[in-house]
Amino acid sequence: MASTVLAGRYELGQPLGQGGMATVYEAHDALLDRSVAVKLLRVDGEATARQRFAAEARAAASLTHPHAVAVYDVSSGDDQPFIVMELVRGGTLEDVLHDGERLTTPQVVAVGSQVLAALHAAHRRGLVHRDVKPANILLPDGVVPSRPDELPGVKLADFGIAKATRDATVGLTMAGQVIGTPRYLSPEQVRGQRATPRSDLYATAIVLYEMLAGHPPFEHDSAVGLALAHREDEPPPLTASRADVDPDLVALIHRALAKDPDERPADAAEMREALLRSGRSPSQTRLLPGPAAGTQHAARPEPTRDPPVAPPARRRPRLLWWAVVLALLAVVGVLAVQLATQSPAPTDEPTAQPQAPAVEAAPDGEQPDAEQPAEQPDAEQPAEQPDAEQPDPAPDEPQPEDEAEPQPTE
Repeated sequence: MASTVLAGRYELGQPLGQGGMATVYEAHDALLDRSVAVKLLRVDGEATARQRFAAEARAAASLTHPHAVAVYDVSSGDDQPFIVMELVRGGTLEDVLHDGERLTTPQVVAVGSQVLAALHAAHRRGLVHRDVKPANILLPDGVVPSRPDELPGVKLADFGIAKATRDATVGLTMAGQVIGTPRYLSPEQVRGQRATPRSDLYATAIVLYEMLAGHPPFEHDSAVGLALAHREDEPPPLTASRADVDPDLVALIHRALAKDPDERPADAAEMREALLRSGRSPSQTRLLPGPAAGTQHAARPEPTRDPPVAPPARRRPRLLWWAVVLALLAVVGVLAVQLATQSPAPTDEPTAQPQAPAVEAAPDGEQPDAEQPAEQPDAEQPAEQPDAEQPDPAPDEPQPEDEAEPQPTE
């Protein structure tokens, strides 16, 4: 096949992989001078296989999405039907998980959200992938994305058995053949029922489980055993293999693995939103939801800590000022009291002395009793004596006494 040229422009190179009904080759587009991938149908004479391949070509050519492998050209000739697709160099998710490797929660959320975004775009166009698995999730440059918005991220490939939803019945399958990979097959497909968009959600949940646990939920030596497990067995708890997974993410995966399609998320958009919400766990938001939100959380505690510290510094000057004012008022009050108590003292002493000679005015010469002065100071007398008797007449009073003394001598 190395020298084979298709449609006069696509020169086939080395094979990249093969599936149950086709082989993919690296090729060179001589017309546009670019590398492409050519998926060549394995001619087996089966009319049903040709119909399925033609359905794939129509479905894949109508879908354009950043996380879906782009289709450039389609040829469904009788001799050699083929599809020309975008060439993605790197590897597949299967290459990463083949040794039981486990991804981090941010990587699982990023890969799952991008796959679900591509599925949502396909489902809106009436397409069902029917074979979502790690081998069909391409990693450009072999890099596993760690953010949902990271580009190029992942590319969902091989809508090889995808058909229009209205045609997704068992009618195009060969007798006794189930389309899809047994390890990722939904219970309704095992029962031979019609595949729906929720069948793709089930397969996506199997991939999410495997990325976290390092192995799929159901493992068996035979395809029949796997099919029966999908149909009848409950998946083991994810926490038994990975205890550090966010509970919301675990609940979402187990919900999407429900046997009844009606119990799964309504569509790929709903499952994607739930997946993104579960990714905002304490290990992310609370470290995550991103650099911008992280800086906001770091800046918020500072304003809330400052107010309790600032008010005491502002209140201390006021308290000291009031303390000084009160001290000054107390000093002034003490001084005022002292002045008030000391000022009347000199006026009382002179008024108290003249009261003693006032007793001498008695003409009979009777001696006043010792208790007499204590009885005389009435409330009115102190006020009358300063006006009626002045301190000046005190020296004049002895004169009548001198005049009285000569009378006994005579």
